[in-house]
Amino acid sequence: MANRFFTILIVPEKTSKVRKIIIPTWLIRSSAVALAFVILLAAVMIFDYAYVMSQIGENRQLKLENRRLRQQVQVFQNKMTTIENTMDRMKSFANRLRVIMHSEDRPPVINQGPPPDANSGIPSEQDATGNKSTSALTPAEVTLDPEKLELQKEYALLDHKISNLTREALNTEELLQDEYEILYDKRAFLSALPTRQPAAGYFTSGFGIRTSPYGDRVKMHEGVDIANRLGTAVRAPADGKVTFASSKPGYGLTLVVNHGYGIETWYGHLKKFVVNPGDKVRRGDKIALLGNSGRSTGPHVHYEIRVHGYPVDPLSYIFEDSSP
Repeated sequence: MANRFFTILIVPEKTSKVRKIIIPTWLIRSSAVALAFVILLAAVMIFDYAYVMSQIGENRQLKLENRRLRQQVQVFQNKMTTIENTMDRMKSFANRLRVIMHSEDRPPVINQGPPPDANSGIPSEQDATGNKSTSALTPAEVTLDPEKLELQKEYALLDHKISNLTREALNTEELLQDEYEILYDKRAFLSALPTRQPAAGYFTSGFGIRTSPYGDRVKMHEGVDIANRLGTAVRAPADGKVTFASSKPGYGLTLVVNHGYGIETWYGHLKKFVVNPGDKVRRGDKIALLGNSGRSTGPHVHYEIRVHGYPVDPLSYIFEDSSP
């Protein structure tokens, strides 16, 4: 038969009286079970405390990282605003160029990016099949970290703005490239216009019908005559290439410069050539010396402008005086 009680004897050192304590078995067993439960509970509490403290540390770190990310997003947004303002100025400049260059008929720069999603304010991201991108937020993410959700929204919005800015930059670059090509071509055309008076001096005869100095017959004078002393410099009225430098009947020593766009300039009655056929000349370059060769009544240069082979009045082109 099992023991129902346990007896504890207490023997003092200096007295002979012995004390006896009787403890029931069930009390010892209950105490052991209670002690074990307390130890287990303490262990669980210690583990839970350690876990909670670690979570607090992680949450603190996450908040710190989110704060840094938010600051970076704010800086990025400010930079994006600056870039957007710059792009607006570029588009305005490109549109002004279109007006100046008379190219308004071409379509302006148009933003063709996808519209933002009406529910979240974030542009809808779709793949090639039309399905939502895997980068979309899940309900678990929304529940776990609202601050992270807000940051991801801001990031998605910035990504959308970057895509739009990239597209606008490419469109603006293409437009400016077109305008540059047109402007460059017009610049070349302006450089080819013979706007400079080829030689200093006095206009002694103009363009049109006149009485020939050699007899009384009336004939067409296909240029203008500029008189000055022998050896006066004759200069190119525009950029071009020398195509002829020799003698022509009636013209004497004659120089012909091709300026492109169907424009040629002729110089007659010269004294000497300074350039040769094939030479390229720029506006203001010295190309010959004024003379009195051919059928001439005195030192002068006979100056013609021909457009696609037809003589035109040089005075309709000249608006720059020639330096001596």
